[in-house]
Amino acid sequence: MMEENRSTWKHVTLYYYITIIVAITLIFGFAPVDDSIDDPITIILTLYLLGFPIVLRYTYRYALHIFLFMLAFITGFYGFYHLSVDNHSLSNALYFTFRLYLIDFADVFTVDGTSPTQYPLLLEIARWSAASYTISTVFIAMYRTLEMRILLFRVQRLGKHHIIFGYHEKSHLLIEDLRNHRETVVVIDESFSTDAIQRLEEMGVIVLQTAIHDQTIFSKSAIHKAKSVILFEEKDEDSLYTLMELENVVERQQKPMRLQKLIIHLENVRYQKELTSFIENMEGFSFHVEMINVYNMLSVKFWREHEHLFRKSERLDLLVVGNGKIGTEMVAEAEKMYEKVHASVPLSLTVLGDFPTKAYIGNQKHIPFHAETDELVTVIENDEKDFTHIFICLEEDYVDLMEGIDLSEIFPETPIFMNFSDKMIDHTFKIVTTESEKTLYSMGTLKDVLTKEILKL
Repeated sequence: MMEENRSTWKHVTLYYYITIIVAITLIFGFAPVDDSIDDPITIILTLYLLGFPIVLRYTYRYALHIFLFMLAFITGFYGFYHLSVDNHSLSNALYFTFRLYLIDFADVFTVDGTSPTQYPLLLEIARWSAASYTISTVFIAMYRTLEMRILLFRVQRLGKHHIIFGYHEKSHLLIEDLRNHRETVVVIDESFSTDAIQRLEEMGVIVLQTAIHDQTIFSKSAIHKAKSVILFEEKDEDSLYTLMELENVVERQQKPMRLQKLIIHLENVRYQKELTSFIENMEGFSFHVEMINVYNMLSVKFWREHEHLFRKSERLDLLVVGNGKIGTEMVAEAEKMYEKVHASVPLSLTVLGDFPTKAYIGNQKHIPFHAETDELVTVIENDEKDFTHIFICLEEDYVDLMEGIDLSEIFPETPIFMNFSDKMIDHTFKIVTTESEKTLYSMGTLKDVLTKEILKL
């Protein structure tokens, strides 16, 4: 990513210098050069033009505005202070310069105050730069005010967009990936923070804020013209409700659906089974429904990439710390992969989690463990078992990382895998593993599976 950003930055800088050279050539080729372009202002402008790419790098979105504003200020202030007929004060020169941004030019270059037939070239550059800055600012402000309405109007007419119901950290990862692939995205939720709206609109995402019971949102978002619909609410019940409401609306309106794919994210196993049974027992559903669970997808991806553990290991004693969403899926998929590859060695799974008592279920041993009160190292040592692999699947990324580092000191030869959702923690993990020889590994992040490619959107 850093190499890609560096390459982009080099291209932008190159295009900037080419544009400046062309602009200077045109100005001095077609405009008469006069004494207003003296040595001091030439040096000042040269330093400004050469150094502006530093500003461009950190203010890319507003770079043109900053460039025009500063160019008008430098040339205007210098011109009014040095080239006017009377010896005006610094305050006057500054005031005359700011008048340029109001497209109001102070005629202080003739004795009687009349407009000359030709202004000094330096002032011509100043007044046109200021006018360009002001006019472009007005038009951009107008466009940004109407931008979302324009984008919404376009999808209502042309379609071919993706609609995501529910906005949170996980759905944001998918939105980012779709926008990186230049896909049109509409996000619908009951409430958005001001920061979230700003962040989404800066990405070019259409934001629709409405109550979950508002059925007009289906027509407003042109759902019958969409490429895909992803029901990704934080609560499974809300996703199921939206699915049934959509089915009712489609049946009533009887509009032809261009919808290529409808995905519903469900974490609750009971809801998954109920929806599967409901769809199978219905005589006909208006569209194909695909169920996903991001934690299951992450677990499937991990075990596919580590299938060799079941084929080449001499023994398999796995410890899973945490029986939450990711821990439960990692255990279930490990069992499935073990059966799939017909491993010749027995599989032993020890799960530490929120269990009432110690219990044995098949080849799994469940041990009560509470991260807030229990010492992980103590619980593991009390079990007196030599594990071949350790998976830390607690709820907090930071806790995962700290526990992983501690365990790597005690079990330096045992591979320890962790799952992260927070980008900062994932970055910290990479620094830790780069600067040491610890046997710490990442199971992957939700960002790895919430992509256009994997979801086949």
